[in-house]
Amino acid sequence: MIGDTFPLTYKTVAKTLLKINQDNYSATYFLAEALIEFKVTISHTIPKKGGTGESHLVRLDIIEYDADGVVLSERATWTVIKTFFGRQHVDTDGTADAILGWMTPANVDKIVARES
Repeated sequence: MIGDTFPLTYKTVAKTLLKINQDNYSATYFLAEALIEFKVTISHTIPKKGGTGESHLVRLDIIEYDADGVVLSERATWTVIKTFFGRQHVDTDGTADAILGWMTPANVDKIVARES
């Protein structure tokens, strides 16, 4: 279990999201501040017996509001780690580190600008 809180740094400011839901294969963490909400979802998809591959999702949703409570922006970023055969932990950390290391602010800007 990850825990009852989820530490997150957003624009260099440390945040602590609290767990608001725990199911068999998922958890949700949440923090609401004056004009912004953060939600992190962690979930696992495990195939039926005889199936292959597990998927592990980490998703961050952010909603920003104006002073009147009108939504200004809603966005989400997620990462899925998929394993297909054998042990579930074999070098998935290296795979995740490689792609997450590439996701610098400059490269994220390129992706959002539809570059490929």
